[in-house]
Amino acid sequence: MNNSSNHRLKKTLINLVIWAIILLPCLTFSQEKQKENEKKTKLKNPPKITEEILVVAEAPRDLPISTVTRLGHTKIEHMKPLDLSEAIRYAPGVMVTFGEKSTYTLKLRGMDSKRIALLIDGIPVYEPYYSTFDLKTISTYGIDSLQLTKGPSSVLYGPNTLGGIVNVITRRPSVKPTLSLHTSYGEKNTCSLGLNSAFQLKRLAFVGNLLYQDSDGSYFPDPHKGNRIERSNTEYERFNLNTKIYYDPSSSTEILFNGGIYKSNYSMPPQLDVYKPRYWRFKNWDRYTLNAGGYTALGEKSTLRFRGYFVQYDNTLDQFEDPKMTKRSFESTFDNSVLGLFSLADLATSSSNSLKFSINYKKDVARTQDDVGESWDKYNQATFSVGIEDHISFFKKWKLVVGLSYDYLSKFIGKNASKVNPLIGLKYSPLEYIALHLSFSKKSKFPSMRSMYSSSSGNPDLLSESGSNCELGFTYNKIFFLTGSIFMTSFKDMIDSLRLPEYDFRRIYFNIAEAYINGFELQFQKAFPWLSTTINYTFLDHKNKSDDRPLDALPRHSLNFDCTIYPSQRFRIVIMGLAASSSSWLDYQSNELLDIHSYFNLDTIISFQFKRTELFIKITNIFDHYIYSEPGFPWRGRYIELGIKANILK
Repeated sequence: MNNSSNHRLKKTLINLVIWAIILLPCLTFSQEKQKENEKKTKLKNPPKITEEILVVAEAPRDLPISTVTRLGHTKIEHMKPLDLSEAIRYAPGVMVTFGEKSTYTLKLRGMDSKRIALLIDGIPVYEPYYSTFDLKTISTYGIDSLQLTKGPSSVLYGPNTLGGIVNVITRRPSVKPTLSLHTSYGEKNTCSLGLNSAFQLKRLAFVGNLLYQDSDGSYFPDPHKGNRIERSNTEYERFNLNTKIYYDPSSSTEILFNGGIYKSNYSMPPQLDVYKPRYWRFKNWDRYTLNAGGYTALGEKSTLRFRGYFVQYDNTLDQFEDPKMTKRSFESTFDNSVLGLFSLADLATSSSNSLKFSINYKKDVARTQDDVGESWDKYNQATFSVGIEDHISFFKKWKLVVGLSYDYLSKFIGKNASKVNPLIGLKYSPLEYIALHLSFSKKSKFPSMRSMYSSSSGNPDLLSESGSNCELGFTYNKIFFLTGSIFMTSFKDMIDSLRLPEYDFRRIYFNIAEAYINGFELQFQKAFPWLSTTINYTFLDHKNKSDDRPLDALPRHSLNFDCTIYPSQRFRIVIMGLAASSSSWLDYQSNELLDIHSYFNLDTIISFQFKRTELFIKITNIFDHYIYSEPGFPWRGRYIELGIKANILK
C-alpha cells in the first residue's frame, strides 16, 4: 500500500500545484479590483447568507428559544481537525462514538444520529437507505462555523429532528482573495494535504477547498500489558472536494451553485474479544453533491431562501472470511440518491412580529445488490413537510414563538404516515446580556428504508417514532459567558429489532420501546489577553422503560474542556480534555449488560506562527489510555502529528 499511496500523494501534489498556478494570476488581478471596491462594499446592505436556513444571532436577547451552540472558525482552526468528528466532540451535550463499520456517529443529549439532522450549508446529509451519517466524511477544511441546536428546535427544518440539528456552514468569499495550503504527517504514514482558496471578481465569487488523506492504520494500547498493538484493518484513503460559485445580480439577491465530491476506501477493524469477528472493507464509499439556490430580499426586512439539491451515493462493501482479506464472502453494492428542495420565507409583518414559512421535499431512492450477479432490489420513499412559525415581541423584553409543522411520509410499501408537530416557546430578556427561555415541542422520526423494506429484517408497518422536548434555559454574556438548561425528553414507539421464534429467530424491526432522557447542561467561557477557556458539563438521567434498563452507552456524567494559552503573540498552546463516567451496553447475543468504563482523554496542539506560515504539533490521547465508547472498539492510542499551514494570499 505504501507505493500506491506515495504515487497517489505525488499525483495529488502535482494537481494542487497546477491549481495554485491557475488561480494565482486570477487572485492577484482580483485583489487590485477588490481594494478599489472595498469601501463601496462596506456601505452596502448587510451580507446575504444563502447557506443558513435560520440565521442565528449571538447576543443572548436575539438567540432562539432552544439551546444553540456555535463553534466559530477560529476555535475550529485551533483544534486542527481533519473531519467533523474531531471538531464537534468538545461541544456541550455531545458524544462522538464509533463501532461496527467504523462509522463515527454522534449523540446529542443522548439521542443518536438516526434522530439528528446533519446539514451542510442547509443541505441534509444522510445515507438514504440506513438514514444515518458518518462524521468522518465531512471535512473541516473550509468550515466557517458549526451550529448545534438541541431541545425544542424550529419546525422549519422538516421531520427527523427529534434529537437536534447540526448545521455546518462553510466559508464564504472574503473581500480580499485567499489561498492557503495545509499538510500534516503522523505515524503509520498518516498524511493529509489540503488547499483552500477564494476570490471575487465583480458580481462573481468563488470558494473552493480540497483535502486528501491517507493512512496505513493505527495503534491502540494493550489494557493488560501496556504495550502498543497495531489495530488491524484501520487503513484508509479519502478525497474531499467542495466548490461554491456566487453570483449577485443585485445588491439584494444572491445565487449560489455548489458541488461536492467525497471519495474514500477503507477497511473496518473487527470487534475485539468476540467469537466470530467480521472482516469488512468498503472498496469505495463515495458521495456526490450538487445544489443550486439563492437568497433575495422581499422589501427592507423580509427575505426568501430557496434551494434544490441532488446527492448520489455509490458504495461497495466486501466481506471476507479471513483476517488478511484474501477470500471474499460477498460484495454488497449500494446505488442510492436523494433529490430534494426547500424554501423559507421570513416575512416581517411589523416591527414586533415576523412570520416564517418553510416547505421541504425529499425523495429517497435505494438500489441494493446483496452480492455480485444477484438481482437488484429497488426502494423509494418521499417526505414532504410544511412549517409555520410566528415570532411575536411584546413589552420590549418578551418574545413568544408559536409554530406548527405537518410532516408526511409516502412509503414504498405499507400505509403512508403523517404527523403534526407543535412548538411553543417564551423568552424573557431583562437586559441585553441576559436571556431566559421556556419551550416545548413535539417531534417525529420516520422509520428508515432499511427498517421497513430490508428483505431480511424489514417491517413496512412500522410507526413513526414520536417524542416531546421541554427545556428551561438561561444565557448570560457580559463579564463572562455562562449558559445552561434543564431538559426533559420522552419518546415512544422507538424502533428496535428482536429475534422471535415465529420469524425463525431472524432479527425483525418493531415499535417496541418507550424511553426518557432528562438532565441538565452548563457551559462556561472566559477570555483573558493570554488565556481563553471553555468548560462544558452534562448530566443525563435516562432509561429504556420497556426493558427497564439504562439506554446504551450513555454516561450519566460527562465533562469536556478546552484551554488556549498565548505565551506570546506567535505562540499558542491548546489543551483539550474529555471525561465521562461509566455506562452499560446490552449485548444482544448473550442478552447481558456489558460495562463501559469511565475514561479521561487529553489532547494538545502547540503552534508557532511567523509571517504567513504556521507550524504545529498535535498530540492526541496523551496518556495513551485504553478508551472505548462501544465494547470491542478501542480509540486510537497516543498519536503525534506534525503539520504546516501556509497562507499564500491572505
